[in-house]
Amino acid sequence: GAGQEMEDSLRGLAKTLPATHDDIAAVAEAAGQLGVKTGDVVGFTETMIKLGETTNLTADEAATSIAQISNVMGTLDREGTAGVDRFANALVALGNNGASTERDILSMSSRIAGAAKVVGMTEADLLGVANAVSSVGVEAEAGGTAISNVLIDMSKAVKTGSDDLERFARVAGISADDFARAFSESPADAMNLFVKGLGRIQQTGGDVFTVLDDLGQSDVRVTSALLKMAGAGDLLTESLQTGRSAAEQNSAMQAEFAKRLDTTAARLA
Repeated sequence: GAGQEMEDSLRGLAKTLPATHDDIAAVAEAAGQLGVKTGDVVGFTETMIKLGETTNLTADEAATSIAQISNVMGTLDREGTAGVDRFANALVALGNNGASTERDILSMSSRIAGAAKVVGMTEADLLGVANAVSSVGVEAEAGGTAISNVLIDMSKAVKTGSDDLERFARVAGISADDFARAFSESPADAMNLFVKGLGRIQQTGGDVFTVLDDLGQSDVRVTSALLKMAGAGDLLTESLQTGRSAAEQNSAMQAEFAKRLDTTAARLA
């Protein structure tokens, strides 16, 4: 039956992956408990074992965090294990590229996922934003709260066409209509325009604190996270590009994994 078939597939994984059958079974069991559907468990498990080999995450940690994020964002339901693969590849590319580790990025993503889902952000962009926030040294709890607040407030402003929409747009340097359109097309890009606008205000000696205060963003965690990102130039832009292209190419983790296998084989020889 299905149970035996899965068991055979998992034993097959143990032959091709540098992990014991027990390790693999443990991740598969965790995946099941986290709500990964039976048909997705083997593919999901393989990706998590590879993440455990190629990042500073253990396979278990990766499985727990990614299953939780998938449950919030609807990744597995929408795209099955292919979506999880794309997520993992974007994660590895960002971890290789930036000043933050995969564990940092994942931990930040977990905290932003709820807001990201509400505003309609993609998984790749969730990771890109999380990478930018953690790369400027904002820790997960504060950064997660800050970014979530800003996204939800932007979304409210766009939906209601309130005065805040005009304020967000003015900082971003575009009209209210254009900001609303940008946000509905890509919340991450709209947020990036806003962050860049804050950077311009900072550089020209403007009063960023009053600007943020007028938007109701006076929470010190929010201002600190936004200003660190604003001071980091094109970091968010580059982060979003890296996340998107890695999700599309879908190969970063596999390439890294192949390198690890070569090194291990060389060492054994």
